[in-house]
Amino acid sequence: MNPELLDRVLKCDRLPSMPAVAMRVIELTSSNRSSMREIAEVITNDQGLSSKVLKTVNSSFYGLSKPCTTINQSIVMLGLNAVKTLALGFSLVASLTRSSKGGFDYQAYWRRGLLTGVAAKCIAAESRIGHDEECFLAGLLQDVGMVAFHEALGEEYGMILDQVGGDHRQLARTELAELEMTHADVGSMLAGRWKLPPELAMPIKFHERPTAAPQEYLEICQAVGLGNIAADVLCAAEGGVALKRYYAKAQEWFSLSPMQADAVMNKISAGAKEIAKLLEVDAGSFNDPEAIRKQANEQLLAVTVPFGPGGQTDNNPLTIEDTDTVTMLPSRRILNQNMIATVEQFQAGGGPFSMGVFAVDGFGEIEIQQGAEYADEMLAQIASILRTTVEPYNAVCFCFDRGRFAVLMGGTDRITGTKHAERFRAAVAGTPLRIKPPGLVAVDLHVTISAGLITMDTTTRDRFTNVEIVFDTIDRALASAQKAGSNILRVFIPKSAAA
Repeated sequence: MNPELLDRVLKCDRLPSMPAVAMRVIELTSSNRSSMREIAEVITNDQGLSSKVLKTVNSSFYGLSKPCTTINQSIVMLGLNAVKTLALGFSLVASLTRSSKGGFDYQAYWRRGLLTGVAAKCIAAESRIGHDEECFLAGLLQDVGMVAFHEALGEEYGMILDQVGGDHRQLARTELAELEMTHADVGSMLAGRWKLPPELAMPIKFHERPTAAPQEYLEICQAVGLGNIAADVLCAAEGGVALKRYYAKAQEWFSLSPMQADAVMNKISAGAKEIAKLLEVDAGSFNDPEAIRKQANEQLLAVTVPFGPGGQTDNNPLTIEDTDTVTMLPSRRILNQNMIATVEQFQAGGGPFSMGVFAVDGFGEIEIQQGAEYADEMLAQIASILRTTVEPYNAVCFCFDRGRFAVLMGGTDRITGTKHAERFRAAVAGTPLRIKPPGLVAVDLHVTISAGLITMDTTTRDRFTNVEIVFDTIDRALASAQKAGSNILRVFIPKSAAA
């Protein structure tokens, strides 16, 4: 960090300051001796602030069953935290507006802050982590360091903003390279100067890298971080890429399904427009979430999953490294690529897809008793049977790992997928395999396979949200078949479909 530049920024007399009423609210809420009545009186004495807070708590964004007519009543109905946060938010927005000078895109600033704040609040509520109001205010104030940089450095900072061209993901990296500090660093220092509680200061500091936050504040920072990604979805010219990241982080950080993430996104758009009016800031326009989802789904469904002979396309033939040398089937890496594309298409509305995994019963013992050469020849013959049996039915065969195979069947429902899997199981078990490696004596082996099968369709859309869940489920289906004996197929059927 550049100490001289930091000193120059923090000593700038145009930096936004904490209004007196906000300072008093923080002081009272930090004291165990303060009463709700005292806090209500401080807010009520500022008529403009009191009016905005009451309008907000009575808005559809809060959805109260009956209106509040006094600040004291709003504290009782919403809780002290909500009213305190609203008072701080309105006060600081007014302070930022007063301190602003030309040359800075305040519309884009408020658009991003509002979308992130509303998103963080909605995410906190949906995931039930608490601190809904702190998440809102932290998101609203996350980029306050940008205002400080602009006020203190003027054109010098303006050149950095021009350089990144509105790409917020690039901004912190460029700030670090040019200034040796970021707007998040400066924002957290302003939060300290204003004596904001850590529930607000930490997300301001870590909103660009939420997983680096202290464990105690990790969930709040992740809510603001996910709110940032939601803002990307609603602000970007091509929101589809950000939408994919939004779904992934919603699942990873808060275990929110795509359906839950979509519900949150709908609330963000409507809530941000309403709060912008109440805060009296110009946030401009932003994308419609339904249009973004539709566009992303259309783009995804237009991408062809590499189904085809050998799991390849004419323009992208498999290399030696991507082919199992024993069975000559596509490798596990190619299977993984196909499955990632398949799950994405499935979640975008595609399907159905069925997948089977087949294991040679007692393969380890066969390899020990007969030797690796015989085991290799056996696997090559089983692979040939597999391809002959299922590939005519829009299926792609893969080497799952040694002694196991996988089949991915596009456009195949559960009943049809089960028939194909049973056909292969019966073909292998039907007659002994005559195994004769080059230069060795021929032997006849009676071989069976156990199999697990899953289907991605409307009954499993909420379950199969990522590749890891798909593989885990089919592994358990196969394990169930192997536990039951040999030469058995087990099909995963969700309770909703079985009922």
